[in-house]
Amino acid sequence: MSATPDRSRPPVPGPPRAFVFPDFSRRRLANGLELWLAPIDRVPLVDVQLVLDAGSVHDPAASPGLAHFTAAVVDEGTTTRDSREIAAAVESLGGYLHTGAGWDTLEISCGVLSPHLDTGLELVAEIARQPTFPPPETERLRAQLLAEIERRDNQPASLANRHLMAAIYGDTIYGRPRIGDPDSLTALDRDDLSTFYHRQASPAAAALLLCGDFDATATTARIDELFGDWETAEPARRPRPEAPEPPGRKVVLVDRPGAQTELRLGHAGPPRTHPDFPAATLLNAVLGGRFMSRINLNLRERHGYTYGASSYFDWRRGPGPFAVSTAVATEHAGAAAGEILGEIERLRRDPVERQELEETRSYLIGVFPYSTQRLTGVSAKLRQMAVHRLPDDYYLTWSERLAAVGADDVLRAARTLLHPERLAVVAVGPADELKDGFAELGPVEVLTAG
Repeated sequence: MSATPDRSRPPVPGPPRAFVFPDFSRRRLANGLELWLAPIDRVPLVDVQLVLDAGSVHDPAASPGLAHFTAAVVDEGTTTRDSREIAAAVESLGGYLHTGAGWDTLEISCGVLSPHLDTGLELVAEIARQPTFPPPETERLRAQLLAEIERRDNQPASLANRHLMAAIYGDTIYGRPRIGDPDSLTALDRDDLSTFYHRQASPAAAALLLCGDFDATATTARIDELFGDWETAEPARRPRPEAPEPPGRKVVLVDRPGAQTELRLGHAGPPRTHPDFPAATLLNAVLGGRFMSRINLNLRERHGYTYGASSYFDWRRGPGPFAVSTAVATEHAGAAAGEILGEIERLRRDPVERQELEETRSYLIGVFPYSTQRLTGVSAKLRQMAVHRLPDDYYLTWSERLAAVGADDVLRAARTLLHPERLAVVAVGPADELKDGFAELGPVEVLTAG
């Protein structure tokens, strides 16, 4: 007769399974285009991503949203096909086509069944090399983007995020919305998009990544045929963004009626290549990067202020933000902000205890393999390596580097990377009800929503 299991304790975890990052190779074409090839034959699919140095960091000061707008229109027409023909071609492949721009890069990607890889590569090459930015499609997508900006301006969470970035970065590139604003989008025309794209989209600073079921030798030869004579030109460069040094903590209340307040706290963080990245990953998981984090347990379980709270580093080539995000009952918003500050200060003051550190580390190491289960996940890791010039063994040895981070490393990273005295605190809610609760945190500025 089997013993009754003890349900008062969680089961003891088994030993972690060995993880090996998929093999890949890389080389450069004569024009500078870098190829990253990861043959993985477990499913008959291929993920293709062309990564260009044409992200929003290159937006002119007077034209926020230019890269985002350009990425939206780049696949809407070429010298040989219009938008409907491109859409029909993608549908006939049974795959997908996507374009988009982040802060660092503009990407053209597609996913296809392995037998259709040649056609998929032809489509990516055509869009990358022959976009026409048709005026009708430019106007259609302009209207969509303007509608999206209006939608975001009516969402408290989006308002809080936008005002936090403005509070942290001021009138610098990271302080402006990546989607743009109504004035900038209205002023841009298709010639602006075309000029920006052809200035920045150069194989000399681009990477083509393939993950999936393909023959590397034959595919390399085909890529050389499609991309090898792409004209090489050095794209325009911009200095790495810098974050203004804040004089001290400040509070911004965005006046908007409601029983719930969107709360954000943040400041400029380190670039992705910072040497303390592994320690920062651990400290963020302890602070607010998982469900059992300190901030979430404090605000949700201990005080009942919120359904959930989290923190994150937005890793970029430049100093992307560190931020804490939550939505709380308005009457508890000031107290919640104080609890978040207390948790940040505690992480900077006291070493993380061994059990908490080991549980957090085990969680991060345990979930990491899930991020590479799909081909798009492997592509995302290769993209990080290509964009940030990470070494070839970076993800192969990632778990080992996490395992080497000790409590002293986390404490040092917290003291180096977290600055509670410089935090911008943003609350979107009824300002009259919020003022008293935030008065002790720093100078208070009240803005109207919008």
